[in-house]
Amino acid sequence: MSRHRHITTLALSGLLVGGLTAFGGGDEPAATETESAQESSAQETGSSEEESATEETTQESSPEETSEESGGEASGVPPLEELWPTVIDNANSAESMTTTIAGSDGEMTIDATLTGQLDDSNFQVEATIDGGEVSIIAVEETYYLNGDESFWMMAGGEAQAGTLAGQWIEAPPEMGIGDSFSLSTLWEEFFGEVPTDANDLQTSTAEMGEVDGMEAYHYVVENDEAEIWVSADGEDNLLRVVIAEGAEAGDDLEMNIRDWNDAPQVEAPQDAVPIEELMGSQG
Repeated sequence: MSRHRHITTLALSGLLVGGLTAFGGGDEPAATETESAQESSAQETGSSEEESATEETTQESSPEETSEESGGEASGVPPLEELWPTVIDNANSAESMTTTIAGSDGEMTIDATLTGQLDDSNFQVEATIDGGEVSIIAVEETYYLNGDESFWMMAGGEAQAGTLAGQWIEAPPEMGIGDSFSLSTLWEEFFGEVPTDANDLQTSTAEMGEVDGMEAYHYVVENDEAEIWVSADGEDNLLRVVIAEGAEAGDDLEMNIRDWNDAPQVEAPQDAVPIEELMGSQG
């Protein structure tokens, strides 16, 4: 099962973490220096106009105008640095949520939905990883897995793939699956690497947007490295993150989050076969 855990952990958290921590932090382009170099070869009247414009900007500059340039308060959207501490706190203290993750890093593709309680008492994962499909349900400390043959082959169960595929398998608490794989583990791995300082997420654009019918603040990280949507309902919950993982089309990774602290309960499958029975049938 180690291969299974590696694939799932990497796909659901590692790729996203790598993209987020790579966001910003770099110096902003020296636009003023470039303009100055261009103007140095212009006519003297052009230089005078530039100096006049600079003086006017200095005299009339105000917080509202600064915010407007970054898409902030003047357009009704607060600066990201004002919201980000609450966004992080909300994510770290959430009791439950539903999130979908889809994309590729150029080597692995993932399309997954995770939903449930972040104390790991009740959750479900539905994932397609490089064409292999798996469903995982956890109720209290008992885990139920249902993967297709491709998934079990990737998980290192080549010899048993045909037997395990297509049926619910019950893994008892004593197997300790939750010690290395759980919803809270995936969540902590993701948010444990997210910058807590919004200054590391230099935004080039901020505007009103929408996610699944909900009004949201939409921020574009400089150089189009990522996009972030935060709920505009006063709760400041993270709703969507899109990360540019590479130059190739289809390499973006997208995460959508809903059901903050209101994820539905999932039920254990009724037709699950205890893993001891399957192992016993293998002789």
